[in-house]
Amino acid sequence: MKKELLSIPEAAEILSCSTRTVRRLIEERTLEACKLRSSTRVVSNSLREYLQTIIAMYQEEHGVPEFRSFD
Repeated sequence: MKKELLSIPEAAEILSCSTRTVRRLIEERTLEACKLRSSTRVVSNSLREYLQTIIAMYQEEHGVPEFRSFD
């Protein structure tokens, strides 16, 4: 079963960025998140959509062939 909700450190690891960057993306509403008791969790589908958007923008700017998902 795939995880539906990711911790901020897990999301940061996937994005290869800091936890502060993930929190900023949540504050900007770029990533969807929810509170689970006292912790914030990133919705995995939101993270996947964000990655696809970033990849598409990169491909458009650099003329790179279409990216194939490894899912």
